[in-house]
Amino acid sequence: MTMKQSYLLAIETVGKLCGIAIHDAVHGHALIEYVIHIPNMHDALLAELIRRAMKDLDIESEQISVIAVSEGPGSFTGVRIGMSFAKGWCADGKTILVSVPTFHAMFASARQYVTDTHLTTMSIIMKSHADSYFRQSFDLLTGQHISSIEIVHYEQAIQSLDATHIVIGDILIQDSTMKRIPIQTSHPTYIAKYGYQMYVQSQFTSPHEADSEYHSEFIPTIGKHN
Repeated sequence: MTMKQSYLLAIETVGKLCGIAIHDAVHGHALIEYVIHIPNMHDALLAELIRRAMKDLDIESEQISVIAVSEGPGSFTGVRIGMSFAKGWCADGKTILVSVPTFHAMFASARQYVTDTHLTTMSIIMKSHADSYFRQSFDLLTGQHISSIEIVHYEQAIQSLDATHIVIGDILIQDSTMKRIPIQTSHPTYIAKYGYQMYVQSQFTSPHEADSEYHSEFIPTIGKHN
């Protein structure tokens, strides 16, 4: 009896785009990716994107052995849509769930483009709501995060940036000398690649124990300006 090939399905819905990617679950090779850039279409199009990708690859749902889902931070609705879909798929225990920290996946993808050895820190700064931003920083040498995700005002988001920093994200910074990598949002490819690494390291999440209110930790009260 011939064993059917197994696949990893990556889901990205935490930002403005809605996207999915399917990779080979054995070697991590990318096979197909669909992204919709129309805002607020996640709920309507997520299932259809997955159905279309599976049809184009001629694979069955039973061959999806891993789902890597972007866990945020991001929009309240978008985060819930992606995670709820993934948890529902994995609820019967036949498919492994990998909950991917979105900023870690973005950092891992962007880090490879940094060639300036004088740079020590990468900061990811993404729009949250109103005049607030999600921010987290990573050590370029060790690859480890050096701060937790926080929500800050614009002035707080940029006040500690200096010549040792490089920035990714959708924040607009007037200082034209600030070093940037043109990655403005997360992408299903980032989630698939990082999710695959988590998968081979057995960093799984139980769909029954996954906290459906995980997004609440990204909505703290913003402190006043000094």
